[in-house]
Amino acid sequence: MVEVVFTEEDKKNLKAVVEEMPKLRSELESLKETLELLSCEGVLDRLEQSKKDFAEGRVYTFEEALKELDIDEEEL
Repeated sequence: MVEVVFTEEDKKNLKAVVEEMPKLRSELESLKETLELLSCEGVLDRLEQSKKDFAEGRVYTFEEALKELDIDEEEL
């Protein structure tokens, strides 16, 4: 059997890693979701078109979108 001995610096570094683990997990999950979205066929093309639409002012306010879709805000 191998005996492991941690120095004070090792303990400090391990504690820092453990404290950062939830943030790392969250970031990894976010990256995974981004990759899944970007791997869908046509998504990048639609994103580019959306950027052009926005730059050229072809956008709706939230209220305009509801009106266009004939949705009463109270229903939400």
